[in-house]
Amino acid sequence: MLDVVIVGGGVIGSSIAYHLARSGARVRVYEQAAPAVAPSASWASAGGVRQQGRDPREWPLTLEAAHRWPDLDDELAAPTGFIQGGHLHLVETEADLGALEQRVQRERQAGMNISLLEPSAAYQVAPAMKGGVVGAAFTPEDGQADPRRTTAAFAAAAQHHGAEYSNQTRVDGLVSRDGRIRGISVGSELVSADTVVLATGVWTNALTAPLGCEVPIAVRAPQMLLTTPGPPRLAPTLTAVNRALSLKQLSSGEYFIGGGWPTDVVAHNNTLACRVRPDSVGGSWAVATEIVPSVADQRIDQHWGGLEAQSVDGVPFIGPAPGLEGAFVAVGFSGHGFQLSPAVGRAVADLVGGARVSELESVSTARIHALDPAIVDAFKHASPTTPVATLE
Repeated sequence: MLDVVIVGGGVIGSSIAYHLARSGARVRVYEQAAPAVAPSASWASAGGVRQQGRDPREWPLTLEAAHRWPDLDDELAAPTGFIQGGHLHLVETEADLGALEQRVQRERQAGMNISLLEPSAAYQVAPAMKGGVVGAAFTPEDGQADPRRTTAAFAAAAQHHGAEYSNQTRVDGLVSRDGRIRGISVGSELVSADTVVLATGVWTNALTAPLGCEVPIAVRAPQMLLTTPGPPRLAPTLTAVNRALSLKQLSSGEYFIGGGWPTDVVAHNNTLACRVRPDSVGGSWAVATEIVPSVADQRIDQHWGGLEAQSVDGVPFIGPAPGLEGAFVAVGFSGHGFQLSPAVGRAVADLVGGARVSELESVSTARIHALDPAIVDAFKHASPTTPVATLE
């Protein structure tokens, strides 16, 4: 019998698999397609490796992850594409400077290496920005990585340590016996395991709800744009106050543009896909080219959407699945789970092993019971037509 079955082979599931297998656990990952393929969150992610601007409940995980990213290629013996170009969050009006200054102070006190830059210093970091910027918050240890290569690196490292992967395999349900989750069903087969970990994103409730556990997450499908390659002009990743924008230039020259602009979620034959909205493409392009005018020297080469599990309060649910002894969830990362993935994998592996993990207490599934049912219901039935978050 297996020690742990993990359902979901994206960057979170594969990081958990790696950390568990490294500790000696017998692990098998079940992935309905293959790790980091369309339309999964790991495939669609913009790959931002950003500490600043997060909910304080994520600070312990983001700080741990930040310390690991620079050495992750060596640790996993595979490339992640990590580039430490820093992250710049700019301000365009004096009225917004005070709030940013307070945030920078709080994050510095939490242990983050972050500075509030005067305009001249901000333009030294990113001279391609539009004129009129009045200041910016800068985290030099942040940057970007390739989500698909990072997911593959975690998966390969997990397998190197003995984890098994069953790709192109649909999990039909959780198996409960004697008041405890005992494994999963795959077709007519029962796969027994001491513990089941769900890193299943938007597909989570399809497995948990039949057993009376519903996690307050909803499907969101943020859009990404990729331009033709241009000369190197932008080193840091870039966001801005009151702008639906995340912008970076890849090492190969393309600009990668996100920011939470929505696509439509299309359901067909028990599958989900994304359909790009022309108004989202136009809106995202207008913001990016206004903030960094040289982006307009390129053209949009590709656009797509990816399925994200947005949590009701914007931070993930990580911990025991409520009412399902023997099952754990790590879901609801709300468009900013990629940077956290090294720390989440370590933390969940420790939690499954029976340790008390203080870094997970503020994002625990225990808070589900305290949520206002009316707020949860309104959230579940909302259909955003405007950007819901500044994503990585």
